[in-house]
Amino acid sequence: MQEPENNETVFNENSDSEATLHNPSFKALRQKSYQFRPVLICLEGPHRGMRYYLQKCDNIIGRGNNADIHLDDVMISRQHARIVWHNIDSPGTRPRCVVEDLGSRNGTELNGAPLECPTELREHDRLLLGATVLGFFLRDADELELDRTLYELATKDALTGLDNRHQFNALLRHNLERARRYGHRIVLLLIDADHFKKVNDTYGHDVGDLALKHLAQIVATSCRTTEVCARWGGEEFTILAQESDAEGAIVLAERIRSRVVANPLEWNGVKIPLSVSIGVTVLKADDTPEEAFHRADHSLLMAKELGRNRIVIEGQPYGLDETATFTKRPPAQSQD
Repeated sequence: MQEPENNETVFNENSDSEATLHNPSFKALRQKSYQFRPVLICLEGPHRGMRYYLQKCDNIIGRGNNADIHLDDVMISRQHARIVWHNIDSPGTRPRCVVEDLGSRNGTELNGAPLECPTELREHDRLLLGATVLGFFLRDADELELDRTLYELATKDALTGLDNRHQFNALLRHNLERARRYGHRIVLLLIDADHFKKVNDTYGHDVGDLALKHLAQIVATSCRTTEVCARWGGEEFTILAQESDAEGAIVLAERIRSRVVANPLEWNGVKIPLSVSIGVTVLKADDTPEEAFHRADHSLLMAKELGRNRIVIEGQPYGLDETATFTKRPPAQSQD
């Protein structure tokens, strides 16, 4: 039997001895191991670490919302490339997948060379679309589950399911670099649950965890699919809003603030009121992540000082509401 090239998964149905083939345990294992599925893993780009499992014969990759594999990369066309899984109906054979460019604006590269015609993919091939690098791999059911578990552990917050701090930092750095290159606008929101210690002290930490999950759901469902939500730590959340400005950030922040107030946590027949304070900053082209968070945190602290349950953007309070109680000083001016 030939040695595998480039660590490829080898499919050779004639390589086993007669005795081995009649071993029931081995036959079951071999049958199981043949159930391979093609998967694309994002190696570089805004979705780094994401796994995209091919689910059907014809798979469109692009920036459009109707793409089978949606990549939020402005250098990628809405329908950028296609991968056709030709023998999807033959699970006992090596998946045969062919990739082709769909006349995209910036083209597609395969292993560093322009993709000029439909080409069959080999395991470990690299596809470059815009600023995104996708690796092509074959995985069986156990490997798929392990991949998914490892990815979740590395990038997701265990309690809320939002991105974790490490993943958010990576995405922030990537988007800052893209903003420097292409002049895109980015807004950062830092959100903190008000008086959260009181919730823990009154109802216990188990209810506190329920409150955090409740807040995370409100934050996530208030955002667009292109906006990145993460649990920053403790009772703090953060959002990266791409292609947004100060006005758009205010709309998003107010949507979150008002929804939290309007939807208290319900537990054992008790409605537990919640509120959040939000600090907002519009990122500059020469910002570092540390500088951006420093400004957002400054605005968040001001929102806390001004009574909580409010929004401060770039050190300027936005709006007032009937639940506000100023602890130090009222804002210099407000708008309805």
